[in-house]
Amino acid sequence: MTSAHTTARRGPAAIAAGVIAGLALAACGSAQPAARPTANHAASRSGPTLATSLAGASGSSWAVVEMGGSASSFDNFWELFARPAGGTEWKLATPAGVASNGGLVVTQSGSGTLVTGFRPSQDLTFSPLAASADAGAVWSQQPPLSPGLANVPGALAGNTAGRLLALTDAGDVETGTDGATWTRLTTLSALAGSAAGRACGLTSLTAVGWTPAGVPLAAGDCSKPGVAGIFTESSGAWHGAGPTLSGTAARTETDVLGLATTDGRTTAILAVGSGAASAVVAAWSADGGAHWTLSPELRAPALAAGAVPAVSFLSDGSAGLVLTTPAGHAAASQADTIGWQAGHWDPLPRLPARSGAGQLATLAATASGLPQALVVDRGTLTVWQLGSGQWTLVQTVRVSLPYGSSS
Repeated sequence: MTSAHTTARRGPAAIAAGVIAGLALAACGSAQPAARPTANHAASRSGPTLATSLAGASGSSWAVVEMGGSASSFDNFWELFARPAGGTEWKLATPAGVASNGGLVVTQSGSGTLVTGFRPSQDLTFSPLAASADAGAVWSQQPPLSPGLANVPGALAGNTAGRLLALTDAGDVETGTDGATWTRLTTLSALAGSAAGRACGLTSLTAVGWTPAGVPLAAGDCSKPGVAGIFTESSGAWHGAGPTLSGTAARTETDVLGLATTDGRTTAILAVGSGAASAVVAAWSADGGAHWTLSPELRAPALAAGAVPAVSFLSDGSAGLVLTTPAGHAAASQADTIGWQAGHWDPLPRLPARSGAGQLATLAATASGLPQALVVDRGTLTVWQLGSGQWTLVQTVRVSLPYGSSS
């Protein structure tokens, strides 16, 4: 099935008049995404890409992918696609009016409300936010975040009570509610200097989240071996809440690639090891980090070759992982999924040659749980579905991108 969509020229037009007054000079251009909020991390692994997908308890699903051309020429455009509950097709749902070259970050807040944040780009130093209660058909403005959102997919997190957490480019953790202003909870330097942060050797923050009970979570990369950097907040103090690692993982640094809580289940995706021993571990908790179950290690030598991870989360606590190896490296890219508290990772077969020159951006799943691969080739998104051991093309979406609009 093929459909076409047009992306409006992202200039100083408005999501809403109140936001655009502050964007008149800034939103017409873009720049490459800012670095992750860290000064030095001994590991050379690449951080997670903003390409991701998530599924809400309501049955709706959302995916963020990068389309277009060169980021250095500002011809890259991050786009949001939505699949409403009960639907089978993905539809373009990017809020109009703001430059998306810097990236998009999404989360579910409340019952079925999607909140989308635009990362800073060029002169834009803050992040405009928009909310939609109908899978992206209609958007309303939210209070902007300043400094802007960090360059990680876990920079926004909502809970069922409508509260939000945000991680900024400056390493601040902010909290707010739909339609309310933001309040700072902590900073990277403060958390790194706390007893919990020192015990982990915290070097950067990579995600925020919530426990099933609505307690704030923050996660990041640790320089001390065997410690997973996941923290909970209670009465203004932060405490270590990450799993205790064992085996090979206990002897190396740990990076948190992704963190999400859906339907009472918290899932974290961790990168451990180095070189040929690089691996990924899934960790699951149903009680806010008091107890964890760990998956077997997934060997991932592509991480040592600089592969960029893309992590996706489903509503039942399962997850998908795509490792895309840079051009010219011998290590192969890989795609795997893992179910909630499953005893093994499931490697996915390679896409057929007829998928073209497009790149696998992220993984999703149908309502019945069948894996889907979202592949991007400039302005075309193709959706491939896995069944009976082979991929089948089920949808093609062509997006008219405003090349040159940011120059």
